[in-house]
Amino acid sequence: MNVIDRYLEQVEKVIAQGPFSDDWQSLKRRRIPEWFSKGKFGLFIHWGCFTVPECESEWYPRQMYYPGTRSCKHKEARYGRNADYRQIAEQFNPQKFNAGEWLDLFQSSGAQYIMPVGEHHDGIKMYQSELNRWNTVEMTPHRDFMRELHDACDKRNMPFLISNHRAEHYWFLNGVRKNFPNSEALGEEYRDLYGDCALEPDGGIKHDSGKLVPTEAWLRDWLATACEMVDKNKPCGVFFDWWIQQLPFRPYLKKFLAYYYNRAAQWGIEPVVFYKYNAAMQGTAVFDVERGQVQGIAREPWQCDTSIAKNSWSYTENNQYKTAYDCITNLIDVVSKNGCLMLNVGPRADGSICPQEREVLRRLGSWLKVNGEAVFDTEPFTVFGEGKKQSGGAFCENLHYSTRDYRFTYKTGAIYVFPLSQRARREFRIKSLCRDNNRGITYRIKGVSLLGSSRPVRWSQNPLYMKLTLDKKVPADLPLCFKIEID
Repeated sequence: MNVIDRYLEQVEKVIAQGPFSDDWQSLKRRRIPEWFSKGKFGLFIHWGCFTVPECESEWYPRQMYYPGTRSCKHKEARYGRNADYRQIAEQFNPQKFNAGEWLDLFQSSGAQYIMPVGEHHDGIKMYQSELNRWNTVEMTPHRDFMRELHDACDKRNMPFLISNHRAEHYWFLNGVRKNFPNSEALGEEYRDLYGDCALEPDGGIKHDSGKLVPTEAWLRDWLATACEMVDKNKPCGVFFDWWIQQLPFRPYLKKFLAYYYNRAAQWGIEPVVFYKYNAAMQGTAVFDVERGQVQGIAREPWQCDTSIAKNSWSYTENNQYKTAYDCITNLIDVVSKNGCLMLNVGPRADGSICPQEREVLRRLGSWLKVNGEAVFDTEPFTVFGEGKKQSGGAFCENLHYSTRDYRFTYKTGAIYVFPLSQRARREFRIKSLCRDNNRGITYRIKGVSLLGSSRPVRWSQNPLYMKLTLDKKVPADLPLCFKIEID
């Protein structure tokens, strides 16, 4: 019996002992933890051996095997035409990484939890593993980065989550099979690093046509390694990328959810699992949208994962960065729809964090110190806002707003109003808060204030809109927030 089979025996025993079994009805009994639903804002961290070249994106290990791509040209110039990913990955030696310094920065941003990548599509684990030798504890520099980050979180009483992208490793490096037939990746010595390098049955390189089906051996490997990941790291949450939506994963995903939820019960952890598209049944885990939105207020808390960099999740020398305004309006829009934002940071290969991302995190933190009461531990209002309605779905970010765009959040006794435009003005007209029984509000308004300011706010209502007026125009390079106290 091999190590995968032995681990899966343990998985079955834990599932059999309950309280969760591997069926949707049982899994739906899980509850979304308050640390997540009230926290609203966390940080994703894309960092690993794939960062070494600091070129193109975190998909460098795949693209380097496709002639003509930027990554392949970079590989040829820096490492040689026949270089393989192993030779690059083994150069990962982040001398500037300091988990405590990272957490100091992350907490200063206002983030309530963090989620580093535990294993990306390249198949290398950032923690100790007995199932695969390609982990940073057995490689240079012989460090368990997830343990170091978890320990730093524990010192600050901050939830530690982890992401798993191993499903895609089945095909991720298939360019080597198509374009470099003499590569070490196709031999047995390094099969445990490069994976199956699977092509479609017709030899194609696509991974989303439905023709590429994972083998049972791969599915068993995926389940065992995912379960070992939670055993080794005891995270409060687990994120899976998109390929687990393939139907063959479904019974294995149910087993993972039952195993993790049962383990979390043993450890005294309130867990959360994130999935994309239709990978899991509604109500059994938390729905996630990558670089996108839902159109309206969701019934259950959901998550948007996006990155400070527009073009990559990992650090590259040519990254283009969003502004603090972009990130804050994204946070507001997500929270107004009952969502939580997981904003990604991409540290450099040496373990440092670039000045552009540090500045965005600093400004986020400063803004949340003033306006955090309108974000953390809030609920959606009866409508999420007015003006622009984002298109629902992944990869459709549109973060430009006009003076007609507002978003709302709510706490008992208060409505919070965010004008999203950066235009300085002194008058704000909000149709959704007009005095009307059906399309507005009829609460008794006790007072209106501008968070972080002693500036008086005059207000009035009519059947068309509520008007808020300041004594003079206020700069709005970052969004303002009005607090309307009601009874």
